[in-house]
Amino acid sequence: MPGGGFCAGSKKDIDAGPGRHDRTGRQKKYRFNGENMRIGVIGTGVMGSNHLRVLGQLPQWRITCAADVNPENLEKNCRGLEIIKLADYRQALEHVDAVMISTPTLEHYPICRFFLENGKHVLVEKPISKTLAEADQMIALAEQKQLVLAVGHLERFNPAVEYAGRLVEKPRFIEIQRLGSFSPRSLDIDVIMDLMIHDLDIILQWDRSGVREVRASGVPIISKKIDIANVRLEFHSGLVANLTASRVSQEKTRKLRIFQNNLYISVDYKKRSVKMFQLRDGQILEDIPQIDDVEPLYNLWQNFYKTVAGAGNFNVSGHDGRAALQLALSILDRLQAVLDA
Repeated sequence: MPGGGFCAGSKKDIDAGPGRHDRTGRQKKYRFNGENMRIGVIGTGVMGSNHLRVLGQLPQWRITCAADVNPENLEKNCRGLEIIKLADYRQALEHVDAVMISTPTLEHYPICRFFLENGKHVLVEKPISKTLAEADQMIALAEQKQLVLAVGHLERFNPAVEYAGRLVEKPRFIEIQRLGSFSPRSLDIDVIMDLMIHDLDIILQWDRSGVREVRASGVPIISKKIDIANVRLEFHSGLVANLTASRVSQEKTRKLRIFQNNLYISVDYKKRSVKMFQLRDGQILEDIPQIDDVEPLYNLWQNFYKTVAGAGNFNVSGHDGRAALQLALSILDRLQAVLDA
């Protein structure tokens, strides 16, 4: 995810699952003696600043440091925080148990690799990496070191999506619109990797039959990369998904519609609301459930903590992130073929 860039240069002990490594490389378990887990934020751009804001509200996390080669971002977005500010992310190593990596996508792999190799849990913004080969190496390294590798597909933690997900059963048709205005922070990736990949991740959780066909069209408008795209996916199960993503729209729209046997579910990502329509006794009944209005970023951090603490996997895993990346790359290949025709 775009952000700051980098150059080289209870008082009772709680067994919280996999954690630090000693100098011999043997796994040590976390033991919390009334202390919270140390977290560092690598990249303090737009998303990095949001992570810092939310982390400051969660008592189980203790922000120890932030790193960014952009001193203006670092000073502005860390103002009021009593933390260590670094220009070189490698200097964060001794201060953290886990890191949030919110840098340009091109830098995800080397930074993730550095922290995983040194025994730190990693939450990385989406997309997980630039290439599948990089994603594979990150996943393998995390598994080898018995560390958590999570990917920040934020919409998975939207309370409206979580609610709808409990109702989804063999969907037949899904329609998604994700429209927004252009942001200069996204110049390193196209609209598929910037916006649509959120929705690809969600759909892949609801249908694991595999994609049979990809149809796509899209064009650059105000950047050198694809700024608006429409994609039609056909799954082996028979599901058809139609997705539109744009970063050149005046109004921000985030809508998800799911059609399945005898049920239509409408989700507003932005309002975090759900409407359901069902045919019963010859009548169409509408239901608008009450959903807790919790910020998705808050849910993401709660789930990352639970996972690192050994309570199970509550994250978008590295494997999930890879699957979304693979589908996104397939769509980009199809878009390029259409543009070249």
